[in-house]
Amino acid sequence: MTTRKKGEATKARILEAATDLLVRGNDVNLDDVMRLTSTSKGQLFHYFPAGKDELRRAAAERHLARIAETDAPTVALTSWQGWEAWIEQILRVHDQQTINDACEIAALAGRALDTDQFTRELVGRMYEGWIEQLGRQLDSMRRDGLLRPDTPVTELASAFVAALQGGAVMDKATGSHQHLTHALNQALALLRSYGHEGQAPGSVMAVEKEG
Repeated sequence: MTTRKKGEATKARILEAATDLLVRGNDVNLDDVMRLTSTSKGQLFHYFPAGKDELRRAAAERHLARIAETDAPTVALTSWQGWEAWIEQILRVHDQQTINDACEIAALAGRALDTDQFTRELVGRMYEGWIEQLGRQLDSMRRDGLLRPDTPVTELASAFVAALQGGAVMDKATGSHQHLTHALNQALALLRSYGHEGQAPGSVMAVEKEG
């Protein structure tokens, strides 16, 4: 491995450790990061010259990138099958987590209330981006005749994001896997209520975790 690649790997290791601390509800403590990554203070400040503030902000950005990587739809949400597949994808990921696992989505609520304005605005932009992305795909369904012309696509997109965020937080707080399931199923049922008769599936899909 070249020196440059080693440096990139070290920087990535530092960033991932700091992000893990944030997701678990901890502040970014430089001593903890150095201990977790077996790096020195000199190495840490080499990659993050401004120290804690710079690393904390980079970790917040990495946190959002992780969510995008994990929960981003793997299919186009322009059909009922696409929405069902996406919800199943989300629930499968969250069902694999134990009560002690850090939850990227649930931790996002804490970042939204962060005292650092940069972080709050970063999270706000992500929420707005999610809503815009989902709204575009719902608008495509409306244009294709799968949804009625009066379908409020922005409001429905916002409801889905709120269901995902709120359900994940409640699951984490209660140690349950049911609240997120219920929230997303109800959001999907609301979306289906705007489907043209005979084109939207008639029942909420069974995505409850067995056992």
